[in-house]
Amino acid sequence: MKRQSKLTSQPQAQQHASEQQSAQQSIREFATVEELLRHDALHTPVPPKIAHRLEQSIAQEPQPVRSWWRRFFGTSNL
Repeated sequence: MKRQSKLTSQPQAQQHASEQQSAQQSIREFATVEELLRHDALHTPVPPKIAHRLEQSIAQEPQPVRSWWRRFFGTSNL
């Protein structure tokens, strides 16, 4: 048995240990689905074409009408 343990090279053992550590660090549990979605949204880049199309779509949306009391009293968007 001593021979078998000697046959395992040191770099392979270190590599295996580092792979286990990185796997353990990447595991994350989420309490809610919303938390999972927020985490995913923060770490997933939006493709440039989709971002551009989204900006165009938002620009075409009509602006919300100010309520009568804001127009009457002249208040800004509070």
